[in-house]
Amino acid sequence: MRVRGVGWLMINGVGGAPVDWDARLRQALDLVLRSRRTAALAGAGMSAESGIPTYRGAGGLWNNGGPPPLLSYREFLADPAGWWRQRLDAEQQPGHPIYEMKQAVDQAQPNEGHYALAEMERRGWLDCIITQNVDGLHTRAGSRAVLEIHGNRNYLRCLQCSRRTPRGDAPPVRLPPVCEDCGGLLKPDTVLFGEPIPPPVLEASRREAAQCEAMLLLGTSGMVQPAARLPLLAHESGAALIEINPDTTPLTPWCAVKLAGPASIALRHLLQWLMAS
Repeated sequence: MRVRGVGWLMINGVGGAPVDWDARLRQALDLVLRSRRTAALAGAGMSAESGIPTYRGAGGLWNNGGPPPLLSYREFLADPAGWWRQRLDAEQQPGHPIYEMKQAVDQAQPNEGHYALAEMERRGWLDCIITQNVDGLHTRAGSRAVLEIHGNRNYLRCLQCSRRTPRGDAPPVRLPPVCEDCGGLLKPDTVLFGEPIPPPVLEASRREAAQCEAMLLLGTSGMVQPAARLPLLAHESGAALIEINPDTTPLTPWCAVKLAGPASIALRHLLQWLMAS
C-alpha cells in the first residue's frame, strides 16, 4: 500500500539518512499491530496544528512576551485573590500572552491527528493518550482514555479536595473562588510553574508508560519534565518508541521509528494502513 499525496514528505531515520515514507510507516504499523498495549504522548506540536501557538520555538508566545514568572504557583498561594485579578485582567488585554493563548484555544478545533487517535482508540489500537496540552481537544475529538498531565484550561480544581468543576465563560463571582463542596481554594486546573503535577495523574501516566509495548511520541519537544521522562521509562520497560515530529528531539536517539512530519498527516495515514491491514 502506497501513501498518495505526500510524496514531498521524506522521513529521516534516526541516523539522519533519508528514508522512504512508506518504509517508515510500515515499521510503525508493524509495531502498533504487534503491541498488546499502546500509549501516546502528545505535546504542543499537536495543538499547534490546530492553530494554538507554542510557548517555545519559532513564533512561540515567549519570544514576544517573555516567559511567565517561574514561581507563579507560589505567587498564587501567597495572594490567591490578587493572582486571580491579574489573571482575569491579562485575559482581557490584547497582546498579552495569556490573552493571545486564550483566544487561540477558544477558537481551536481538533485536527485530523486528534480524530485519528480517537478512532484508533475506538478500534482497539490505542489504549491511552498522555497529553501535555491543556486545550481539551483530544476529548472533543472523541478520545476517552486521556490523561491530562498538565491539566485542562476548561476546568477549575480545588486545592483541598481535588474536585474539578467546569470553569464556564463568566468570571468567578468572588475572588478567590472557593469549592462548593469543602470551601477550599479554587485555581485553574492547568498546572502552574512551580506546582507539582497532581499525584493521581502522574502515577497513572507512569503506570501507562511502564506497561505499554509501543508509545507514539506526537509533537513533543522531549524537554519538559516530568513528561519527557515517560518515553524513557517506556523504553526501559521494553516498549518501542515511534516519534512523529518535524524536528529532532532529545528523544529521537531512543526511537525505533522516526516519522519527520506533522502528526495530523502521519496519524491519518497510519490509521488508513491499520484499517487496511
